[in-house]
Amino acid sequence: PDLPRSPQVVDFAREVMGGRPLVLCGNSIGGGLSAGASATLGDQVKGLILCNTAGVLEEPAEYAAPRMLVRDATLRGEHAAPFAPVPLFGQPALDAFGAALVAALFPRVPALLDGIYGDRPANADEALAFAIAQGASSPGAANVIGSGQKLATNRPLNEVLDGEAGGFGGPVLVPQGMNDKVSGPARASERADAFERLRPGVKVCRLEAGGHCPQDDAPEAVAAAILEFLPAVREYAQGDTSRGRAAESTVGA
Repeated sequence: PDLPRSPQVVDFAREVMGGRPLVLCGNSIGGGLSAGASATLGDQVKGLILCNTAGVLEEPAEYAAPRMLVRDATLRGEHAAPFAPVPLFGQPALDAFGAALVAALFPRVPALLDGIYGDRPANADEALAFAIAQGASSPGAANVIGSGQKLATNRPLNEVLDGEAGGFGGPVLVPQGMNDKVSGPARASERADAFERLRPGVKVCRLEAGGHCPQDDAPEAVAAAILEFLPAVREYAQGDTSRGRAAESTVGA
């Protein structure tokens, strides 16, 4: 029910980090991965930073929690319909779609990067273009893109960031680059507005000089926003400790 690779973030946090407290931070799809992981990791996560994040975010005033959460429905097998391959052609059709998409985008990588990093063109260097092209050239890249059609419905951020619904209820910082060339400035502004209305504990930092990757376009501004955010993380972490001690005292009594 979460974006692909979110389980890998969860496994890393539990197995490599050994369950130690952490703050998750992600940009674009990485933001969606971090949000999903924070909901699964629970008390291990003390803060969440989402830079121009991906993920469905419904208008908070209009969002109504479903009778059964997407997470629970998926676990019970009621939400994710079994994968139905493309009639007659099946998986080869999905592979062909992925190959066509890679072929169309491959020669445009440098130009696309110039647009994405319009606020700081120096970030769109040859090394970044090569790294992306190298990934697109990997065997199986087309299959990965085509297989995206098999994914189950993702949980909306409204659910993922709702502590009362089993999501992450701690402090969230949203450094939002307003000059986002991927979604468009208007959409970036709409997302910032929606996050501000989502729930208490979500802080939006609008960065007029930042684009889709504000941590690269405006690193000083993002770093300053994170420093201002840290006291909320500490307060939340201390509250977790207090609640844990209270629970232990209750059990001991």
